[in-house]
Amino acid sequence: MRLEGAHPGYITWEIFVENQEKLRRNLARMNAVNRGAPREGAAFLAGVLLCGRCGRRMKTSYGSRSARYSYICGGNRDKGQVLCWTTPGAALDDAVQELFLTTMVPSEIELSLAVGADVAAKSEALNEHWQLRREQAEYEVRRAERRYKAVDPDNRVVARTLEREWEERLQELEKLKLQHARAREEKRVDLSEEDRARIRALAKNLSAVWRAKTTTPAERKAMLRLVVEAISATPMEVPRRVSKLRVQWKTGAVTDLESSRPSRRERTRTPEEAVERIRTLAAAGHDDREMAKSLNEVGLKTGVAGQWSLSAVRWARRRNDIKLLAPHLPRGLKVPDRHADGRYSVGGVALRFGVTPNVVRAWLRKGVLAGQSEPYAGLRQVIWIQLDEKTTDQIETLPRRRTGKRPPSSQPTQRSRSARGAL
Repeated sequence: MRLEGAHPGYITWEIFVENQEKLRRNLARMNAVNRGAPREGAAFLAGVLLCGRCGRRMKTSYGSRSARYSYICGGNRDKGQVLCWTTPGAALDDAVQELFLTTMVPSEIELSLAVGADVAAKSEALNEHWQLRREQAEYEVRRAERRYKAVDPDNRVVARTLEREWEERLQELEKLKLQHARAREEKRVDLSEEDRARIRALAKNLSAVWRAKTTTPAERKAMLRLVVEAISATPMEVPRRVSKLRVQWKTGAVTDLESSRPSRRERTRTPEEAVERIRTLAAAGHDDREMAKSLNEVGLKTGVAGQWSLSAVRWARRRNDIKLLAPHLPRGLKVPDRHADGRYSVGGVALRFGVTPNVVRAWLRKGVLAGQSEPYAGLRQVIWIQLDEKTTDQIETLPRRRTGKRPPSSQPTQRSRSARGAL
């Protein structure tokens, strides 16, 4: 049972119904017909994109990286049918954003302001109409009240009829007041001249505001929904692989455009700008590690929108047939086992103790050995290790798997010194 107006602090029934409708529209649920509230995801068309094949609302699927996402139409998968179709999201978003920024030019803003002024004038005329209706209803209430009070109390039949008529007029007046209040709440807010000037200034810098770091994805989606009702997307294979978009504006106008629909191989291809930079850096004598650092510093991404690493640069070079060119830094020069001053290289220590070079590098990381990195004979960096008697004795006691290769050495080992001491 609903009792309207029982408590002054409660909202009216009409406002309650309107709030419930707004909550329903903002609800994001699987297979829902409503588009949901704008959220912080990177997908720009989430909630407004419809399938051009079956008319269903397309869902957004994010990959392992939030920068990669797709729009998917599931079709009747719950009824055993196959997936309708899917498309990468970035290409569609770029096409619609470009259309939005080129459409919302200052002239369009001026037109919108002029229309808003015309709507405000019509709203004011409508408000006067509501006021006249209210005055007429109040007159009918007063007239019914006078007639009821003027009747002879003993004539109960006439008195009951006039009382019922008076009650009906009061109910009609209350209903009219509620309708008038709801109409006033739905009316757009009037803009002052200062507000209009700020809107015109903002329109001239709309592109800068749109791409500003302080503008969140949810705010961009909200701006799009102010002017766009819905967007349909249809896959096309002939004469080329594209997505055909149809934008339905709030004004009723329709705009058709096309967007590229790259294949998976094309989506993961290394950007051409990154390939050219790798080619330039390689020709200048940089190695893969230096190129990865340079690419990350300028903000370039890999084909999967990730950071550049040593292996990523090496893969991109091989994929695009880019050779390392460094004539002033010889490649393939063999590092000797020992330096002229008696220090050992990593390979020399490995051969000295019959282990692999990886074991020697592990000793360096653990601090068992102390090495010094420096250029040598045109090579970039070579680690040289000084072996003294204390270090040699410590290494001989370490458990390890030997390679079985031991060089002839004039330096006695711990075992040979112990054997001579026993003689």
